[in-house]
Amino acid sequence: MSIFVIFYIYVKTLFLVYKLADKYDLVVIGGGPGGYPAAIRASQLNLRTLLVEERDRLGGECTLYGCIPTKAMLRFSKFFWEVKRNIFFRGREYLDLDYTGFMSRVEEIVSKISSGIDYLLKNYGVEVLRGRAEIIDKETVSINNGEKIIKTSNIIIATGSEPSYPPNIVVDREIIHDNRSILSLRRMPSNIIIIGGGYIGVEFATIFSRIGSQVYIVEMMPNLLPGMDVDVSRMIEIFLRERGVKIFKNTIVKEIKKVSGGVEAMLSDGSKVSGDIALVATGRRPNTRNIGLERVGVYIDEKGFIKTDSHMRTNINNIYASGDVAGQPMLAHKAFIQAVVAAENVAGLNSVYEKSSIPQVVFSDPDIVQVGMTVDEAKKRGFNAVSTRIFGGGVARSVVEECENCFIKIVYDKDSERVLGIIIMAPEASELAGEASLIIENGLSIKDLSKAVHPHPTISE
Repeated sequence: MSIFVIFYIYVKTLFLVYKLADKYDLVVIGGGPGGYPAAIRASQLNLRTLLVEERDRLGGECTLYGCIPTKAMLRFSKFFWEVKRNIFFRGREYLDLDYTGFMSRVEEIVSKISSGIDYLLKNYGVEVLRGRAEIIDKETVSINNGEKIIKTSNIIIATGSEPSYPPNIVVDREIIHDNRSILSLRRMPSNIIIIGGGYIGVEFATIFSRIGSQVYIVEMMPNLLPGMDVDVSRMIEIFLRERGVKIFKNTIVKEIKKVSGGVEAMLSDGSKVSGDIALVATGRRPNTRNIGLERVGVYIDEKGFIKTDSHMRTNINNIYASGDVAGQPMLAHKAFIQAVVAAENVAGLNSVYEKSSIPQVVFSDPDIVQVGMTVDEAKKRGFNAVSTRIFGGGVARSVVEECENCFIKIVYDKDSERVLGIIIMAPEASELAGEASLIIENGLSIKDLSKAVHPHPTISE
């Protein structure tokens, strides 16, 4: 046998070994809440799993720009506001906010949680690769334009979403911000214009009004928090106005421009609003472009979301999607459960995603929770739907928390008494979202609810 034949066999063997070593059971594209839980669950089920993340840090939109930093800001701003407004704190009139320190502490929390996700993945044996992934075919993923080629039996797409802006507004991330760039702000604005009255806009309005900024919200729809229960929309408007927030409804921003010292917005009602900065919070769009979906034929809808079945499988049998890319609602906890469902189905289990009991939560002041259907939605689905409400004035803990106008609304079918929806507006209501979800998920009745004993005095009772 010639030296050339031996060399050829040697090189081919090395190539085959290398190819085998890079063959994974699952590649997860995206390290946010739609991705890393899938990678962990797959590893628990003994699948060789690779997670590919483009950013330097793990956690996705939720950890880096959304859920985590805003909740930290809400917590610290609430503490500041509580001290400033209560007359028994001596010297409260001299209390000032170190905004740079405020945001530095927020960043510390973000970094700690992101590092914790990295630790979890390593602890469960998930391999992590930094880089931009693109699907070449149903079993091949390219990293950074071909720097590395990965072979895999299955793919989960969890690339998340990004801010979406009206066509007439240019976000420069210096004066006109989105929810990402505003976190880099190190000087508290005296005045802020928030364009969009959805959950992002309402949460930032809560934060900045607490720390002393004059806040303006411009919302094109008739109510804040479009799509949520009408009583919630009305009540959150009352609470925000009490805190000095100026709200423009049924109004659009026709033009926004930089002026000396800040920005000026021309509104559709003919008025002008000026601020130090503006925050554009007008929605999000899925990150489904330029990742190879068209190449392999994965179906997407007219808004760019990936179409999946209840197993989170796309029309390509070994490609799955979870999180924001898989459609509304764009919520981290929805992404978590979809990620687990997708991973379990990759492993051969028969897991199903049920969206009826996914809680919608707005971390405003007070918190808002909505699970299941509103009365109108239930009636459209054929139920003999009615509702009952309990206001905070009749609950001792709500009086203590100074939220007597808070409420819980229970939507139920009058014939069967089955609970169809639960809407809560109360301090720390987000902690009750899981209980509400459990009630809806298990089809409990209002009589079942009456048997539960809650501690006194709490909001839960």
